[in-house]
Amino acid sequence: MLLTSATLPAQAASKKKTKKPQLPITLEADELYFSDKTGEMFARGNVVITQDKTKIYADIFRGNDKQTEIWTDDKARLKEPLTDVTGMKIRYNYGSKFGNMQDIKGKCGDDFITGKNIHIEDGKYTAYDATTTGCPAKGTPDYHVSARKVVIWPEEKMIAYDAKVWIGKMVIYSTPVYQRSLKKGDKDTEYPSFGYQDTDGYWIKQHLGFPVAGNVSLEANLIYYSNTGFKPNFELVDSERDYSMRLSYGDYSSSTTLLSGAAYGGVSNTINWIKKEPEIRFDWYAKPIGQLHWKYNFTALAGSWTDSVKTSWHQDYFLYFTRDPIYFDKAKTWTWVNGFGGEQVRESYDGSVQNMFKYNTAVSKKLNSWLTVWTAFNYTSNTQQSAFAYNSIAVAQEWVNGFSAQIDKKTAFIFYNSYDAVNGRTYENFYTLIRDLHCWTASVQYQEKAKAWIFNLQVLRF
Repeated sequence: MLLTSATLPAQAASKKKTKKPQLPITLEADELYFSDKTGEMFARGNVVITQDKTKIYADIFRGNDKQTEIWTDDKARLKEPLTDVTGMKIRYNYGSKFGNMQDIKGKCGDDFITGKNIHIEDGKYTAYDATTTGCPAKGTPDYHVSARKVVIWPEEKMIAYDAKVWIGKMVIYSTPVYQRSLKKGDKDTEYPSFGYQDTDGYWIKQHLGFPVAGNVSLEANLIYYSNTGFKPNFELVDSERDYSMRLSYGDYSSSTTLLSGAAYGGVSNTINWIKKEPEIRFDWYAKPIGQLHWKYNFTALAGSWTDSVKTSWHQDYFLYFTRDPIYFDKAKTWTWVNGFGGEQVRESYDGSVQNMFKYNTAVSKKLNSWLTVWTAFNYTSNTQQSAFAYNSIAVAQEWVNGFSAQIDKKTAFIFYNSYDAVNGRTYENFYTLIRDLHCWTASVQYQEKAKAWIFNLQVLRF
């Protein structure tokens, strides 16, 4: 049968029972030959095979519909919502969603990947003799990881085996196995970051992650400050789809770890240290509330906290509700966000119980392609009883105003004013300059009232 365009229903791969019904496929091509008796098929010219959100492109394809398999010796492209790779000699079973491809190059999530071959297993990708990087350079990237094997679950995690970490053409370290989170918002990388902050001085940080079993990993943050010395911390993490459990031990700074933040602003201009010996933490990720436009998340932690003068059994319970953004115009240049919740902090040191209500609201306006302005209000009740300065709320009723300006393609400037509404005075003015250094990003912040500088240099993932 010769067709200029065709659509074929996929058939069951075997008589075995499956938990999920097989999704149908469509096959489009300039020429298509198909045998209803044997299931053999041949497609040539602008071939596109579609199954749900998976698409495969090639000039020539062979296959067998009864066995739910397709293959080609020529170039092919596999495209899914989080993956887009091109290679040679693809063989793919669209019934079981298993397959392989040779000499691949493309993108998984935010990372660019190459490999001699790749194994596809229903959302998991295993590349051999592979490289991965967040830098889109055509030649030698500013940084990359080479490994015997790289396993990627897009937007979940990556595990590299027998890995070497490169900056340019220089290996900075190697490790038998390395794990990194790929979840949105997670900023830990396999590369060192550098910076400066008053009063701790210059610092260098190296994050290391090692898989233990299943979704459990051991995380280490090795940080050295020129003024305050070595401040490492270690975490055993069970990261599931809906929640995470975390056992933490070591030194933590209030400048980098906040239990609850604000919509805009809410940053303290002081840095405080505590040691967790240890602490266990549970995070229930944001979940929608029925058909409403609201989500909720919950955090609970308990552990032994020690600062320079005391030790306390610290407990913190935090429930927060956030509404989906409200847009005042079709172009979505006017945005209104809201959130509220409650937090309870308990300390064995002085027997205190601190109950706090929190409310955050912010309106932003994108004036044009390079300038965005915002105003926000952050409210926290009962902020005077905290036994620890670490993670305490600096301004109970904070009015924040600011703007973000994109000076050029690689440079942005951000200013915001934190106003103490209770005492009727400016708490702090923050001035931040951000510069894109190709595949690295550098930021410099000046805090006017504290007369403090913070500098940060880290890799940039696209």
